[in-house]
Amino acid sequence: MANRDDILNDFTVEEEISLAVLKTYLQRYPEYTKDLLALFNELTMSDLEATEASQPLETKAMNLGDSRVQHVRQLLFGKGVKEFARELGLPRAFLMGLNANVVHLGSVPAEFLKHLAAKLDVRLQDVISGLRQGDSQAVAMKSDIKPGAESPIKFQDYVDQAGLAEKEQRALQKLLGSDGSD
Repeated sequence: MANRDDILNDFTVEEEISLAVLKTYLQRYPEYTKDLLALFNELTMSDLEATEASQPLETKAMNLGDSRVQHVRQLLFGKGVKEFARELGLPRAFLMGLNANVVHLGSVPAEFLKHLAAKLDVRLQDVISGLRQGDSQAVAMKSDIKPGAESPIKFQDYVDQAGLAEKEQRALQKLLGSDGSD
């Protein structure tokens, strides 16, 4: 039986530290699974840190901003929308319609955007950028008429058309910074 330290050392000096190499070691030495996984994580994290450290400052800032905008898009239009909508007390469809193609961003109350940014733990600008990019998934549909560029509607019109239940309206009022008594 091979020595634990020798196996971990051999893994460390592999030409390429990849999932395929990790899988091979895990199959050969299942008794050291925990140690191999920890070492793999440590090595890949240090590679990421080294890559990030070598990037210019502007690139780092851009990547961080892009990841925050991506986070916003995932929670409003992607995989996280169902859970985020439940957390806010709003229907998923309401959140998914909040993109610049449907709702004119200039008509969205600033308090609503600020509360969304706080809930998402991002900057206000990240929320606005995420809404501008919207869902960005193309949908193919057949139509008898040529598509026209429909202009986005005002936020209040969108809310009025959303058909929110009373409980959902109260949740929205909280995000708007109002108690709903207006």
